[in-house]
Amino acid sequence: MKLMPRRGEMQEEAKEKKKRTKGDIASLVILIVLAVILVPIFAINLTLIIKGSIDPDVPPDVFGVAPMAVTTGSMDGDEADSFAEGALIFVRILDEEEKQSLQEGDIVTFRTNGAYVTHRIVTVNTVDGAVVSVTTKGDANSANDGAILLENVLGLCTGSVAGMGSFAMFLQTPVGIVVVIGIPVLLYIAYDVTRITLNNRRIKAAEAARQAEKESEKDEEIRRLRELLAEKDGAAEQAEGEKSAERSSDSGEEAAEEGAQQRAPQSAAEGDPPEGTEESAPPAEK
Repeated sequence: MKLMPRRGEMQEEAKEKKKRTKGDIASLVILIVLAVILVPIFAINLTLIIKGSIDPDVPPDVFGVAPMAVTTGSMDGDEADSFAEGALIFVRILDEEEKQSLQEGDIVTFRTNGAYVTHRIVTVNTVDGAVVSVTTKGDANSANDGAILLENVLGLCTGSVAGMGSFAMFLQTPVGIVVVIGIPVLLYIAYDVTRITLNNRRIKAAEAARQAEKESEKDEEIRRLRELLAEKDGAAEQAEGEKSAERSSDSGEEAAEEGAQQRAPQSAAEGDPPEGTEESAPPAEK
């Protein structure tokens, strides 16, 4: 006999499906967030490492902008665009034509003694209307850096983020890559494996419960059918017994009638002679 799924079972299946759907959505959202955050970080970091190793005389850039970490406090001043040690600055690499547009107050990055320095321009030095050098000074310094030849000027600082320089330098180390990128990925993998495992266990437990309930229903149905068969057999036996009793009763009545018919002639033979019968007279004495 085929058992139709009950309404409760259908509701449980719907709940399980809804839970799985929510879990899948949560997993997808986490994966997207990780991808949006980590993939650009990994790509930018890898690009900077490769470019820095190929040409160490030029700061590595991404789309013409070089992120650089500040290691001193020479620009920790009162100006709106000043920045402190540990900041991350963004330097736009300039070509020769763009360098001619530099002016006082601009913050530029230049190369000196094999190091990169980022200071503010205090004087633009020109010859015949063309910029040939700039004089720079740190906002926190009392003395200037002297004239910096225009060929040593690399780019213009366009912005800064406080405290991100140290983090950016940490990202360029193998440990930093593992911590910032590897650990979140491993945590996501662990979360997804755990979610899938628990979901499979819930499905198996629900399936086992449904199977046990179906088996119980089958047993109950079999028991009920057996009871019906037993009732039918009992009714049949009872009907057969009643028929046997009726047959016995009919046989008794027939026997009684036959006995009555047999007794009636005997009574007639043993009783008085019928009327109108003359008795033979004894012979007369002579």
